[in-house]
Amino acid sequence: MTLMSTPPTSAKSFREKGAAGFHAALAAVLTTALESALEEGDHARVVTLVNRGFAEGSPELGCELLCRAMASVGTARTWTVQLAPLAQVRQRSVS
Repeated sequence: MTLMSTPPTSAKSFREKGAAGFHAALAAVLTTALESALEEGDHARVVTLVNRGFAEGSPELGCELLCRAMASVGTARTWTVQLAPLAQVRQRSVS
């Protein structure tokens, strides 16, 4: 009797799992900090947290944080966010 196993098609690599875990943790920390800053009325800190969402997280995270801030403070406030430049990946030369 021969047993053959087929790998699951939706299996994530350790790197993908690590990245997903990091982004989930980052989103939780930034969201909590954003809510705190909004309650305190610290708009400078709110902008910093939104910028960090874009720079260290993802466009989706930055947009989610910005939308939360706008819903709380309102759209009458001028929001300026700073997008981080795309990281360039260095390629190793194979010798």
